[in-house]
Amino acid sequence: MNKKRETTPPTTPDGSGTPGRRFGAWASLPGTVKAAVWWWGAMTVIVLGFSIAAFGNFGLVPGGGDRVGLLMIGILLAALTLMIGWGTGRLWLGHLAGRALLTTFGLIGGLPLLLRGPRLMLPALGLLIGVVLLWLPASQRYFKPQAKAARLARKRMKP
Repeated sequence: MNKKRETTPPTTPDGSGTPGRRFGAWASLPGTVKAAVWWWGAMTVIVLGFSIAAFGNFGLVPGGGDRVGLLMIGILLAALTLMIGWGTGRLWLGHLAGRALLTTFGLIGGLPLLLRGPRLMLPALGLLIGVVLLWLPASQRYFKPQAKAARLARKRMKP
C-alpha cells in the first residue's frame, strides 16, 4: 500500500535527459535580445567606470565648486549604473519591463546627446544602438505575447 511513486527525471526540450541549469530565459532568447543584453551590460560597465572616475577625481581635487560638481556627477552616474543594470537584468530574464526601461533610457539619453554635436556622438550612438537591438523584428516577436498580456491587463483595469 505504501509504494513509492516512481517519477521520471525531468528532461530538456531536446530530450537529452540532463536538465542542466538555466539562468532566466537565456536559452529561449533570440539572438537580437542576447546581443542587446551584452550591449547593455557593456554600457552598464562603461557608466560604472565613469562613476568611479568621478568619485576618484572628487578625492583628488582640493576644496571648491568643482569638488561638489564631481560628487554630484558621481552620484548621478552611480544611479544610472543601477538603473541600466537593473534593466539589463530584467532583459536577461526575458521580461518586457527590461526592454521598456532600457528603451526609455536610451531614447531620453541618446537623442539629446545626438543633437548636441560631434563631441557627444559616440555615447549617443551607444545608447541608440542598444535601443535598435531591442526593437529588431526578432525581438519584437519574442516580446509580442508579453505585450499582448500587458495590454489586456490594462484594459481590464480601466473602469
